[in-house]
Amino acid sequence: MRKFFKLTALTTSMMLLVVCLTGPQVWAASRPEGWTEETHGKKATPNYSVVFPEDKVNRIDIIISPENFQRMENDVFKVFMMSNEDPIYVPATVKFNNHTWWHVGIRYKGQSTLTGAMMSMSHKYPFRLNFDKFEDDYPEIDNQRFYGFDEVIFNNNWYDPSFLRDKLTSDIFRDAGIPAPRCAFYRVYVDTGNGPVYWGLYTVFEDPSDKMLEYQFENPNGNLYKGQQAPGGDLTIFDKRGYEKKTNEKADDWSDLQALVAALNAPKTDPAKWRADLEAVFNTDSFLKWLAINTTIVNFDTYGWVTKNHYLYQDLADNGRLVFIPWDYNLSLSSTNPWGIKPPSFSLDEISRNWPLIRNLIDDPVYKHIYHTEIENTLNIYFREFNVIEKARRLHELIRPYTVGSEGEIKGYTYLTNGEAQFNQALTQFIEHISTRHREARSYLSSVNYYTPIPERTPTPFPSPTPKKPKGDINLDGKINSTDLSALKRHILRITTLSGKQLENADVNNDGSVNSTDASILKKYIAKAIPSL
Repeated sequence: MRKFFKLTALTTSMMLLVVCLTGPQVWAASRPEGWTEETHGKKATPNYSVVFPEDKVNRIDIIISPENFQRMENDVFKVFMMSNEDPIYVPATVKFNNHTWWHVGIRYKGQSTLTGAMMSMSHKYPFRLNFDKFEDDYPEIDNQRFYGFDEVIFNNNWYDPSFLRDKLTSDIFRDAGIPAPRCAFYRVYVDTGNGPVYWGLYTVFEDPSDKMLEYQFENPNGNLYKGQQAPGGDLTIFDKRGYEKKTNEKADDWSDLQALVAALNAPKTDPAKWRADLEAVFNTDSFLKWLAINTTIVNFDTYGWVTKNHYLYQDLADNGRLVFIPWDYNLSLSSTNPWGIKPPSFSLDEISRNWPLIRNLIDDPVYKHIYHTEIENTLNIYFREFNVIEKARRLHELIRPYTVGSEGEIKGYTYLTNGEAQFNQALTQFIEHISTRHREARSYLSSVNYYTPIPERTPTPFPSPTPKKPKGDINLDGKINSTDLSALKRHILRITTLSGKQLENADVNNDGSVNSTDASILKKYIAKAIPSL
């Protein structure tokens, strides 16, 4: 008996040794065929150029079993009729760029974009893919990624016959130094048992809680909150129901959000102290820049009208101050909307005290002046009329074949009720909107004596001359901070492309090129490790 136990112990030890020595090889062998670290692995560097290209329209194929597709359909109808819960996930196979991803979670998403689709009798539903959602059921796909991304979100361009609003608004915000997710155009084909069907042209976004924080902030480990349609979402009071915590959930630390609500709603008997206390916990400059851009381009579906469609991020590289992140732009860049809401005036007088993040700041003369400055910057830099119109035309031609061309959207999976005529008219209206908002913004700034309007000139593809900005001031706001460092990193990673004065200021060491050396120097300067640039 003793010999038996010795033999058993020896055998067990040898088996454990073999597992320890060969574990990685055994695990690798269990991965599905075609798995590579670059395309499927968790450690892969997110490939923004492949997943979110600027100059092409991607194609993605999704295969869902008939049984699982029916589950999705039954569930979304139930959610639509009876519940505020998210629709269910089901497993699917995804094919893209000659690669396959297995057991990927897919579910419908959205509120107005989903209900609007259902009511219009178009099955071009918005959805999201989660690449490791079913890893517990299928261990062989543990930590599966899509070129470094865990999730991607498919917006269906509902109420946007131009198909441009999501893409252009995201780019405008990000180019201005405001944190915003990357996106790109995708042709989506779905096979639910009868072969692939073209569901239409979608705009695909990265999830802000995925890799965006890592690539747009120096420190990605802060708290991320997503606004909800619930008490507290307007920031009049602190209530956990008002925000969903998307990172650091287990820590259950909401002190940063509590501090913002307290500072924002504190008495203004001493305005300077009120501003200082607020700025200690919230990035007011970034918010006022967003507010100026958002008002100029027009976007109804965000803070100031609804409590959803924005995030707050605790920027640990900026002393833990919260920064505002806009989200969901399909109702932007247009003065019309499904509810007949009138566009806000540039004065924002219509915004009530139920929205203190806007009302309390705009009522302060110092912040009001900054807001006016950012409107002018919006017109001259971020939303320059010629540049935006040219980009809109270029993108419109890029997507034309997949909306109304020979490979265009089909009946039952489109919102274009009048085909190519509607698609073309949408671009015309888009351009008219841009020009109109420029005229109205300049008229407003003139009415408040902010500046003397300059004569109309032939537009050029570059910003007008601006006051000299120092090296390191990449977003040309007169300051050098983490926003500039983020813009520099995005340029180095080829996520965005700097040009003109912004590119000149990014060459911090004046060696004629912009690279990681410039980022290192700028980072040290911001951290006060070196006295000057």
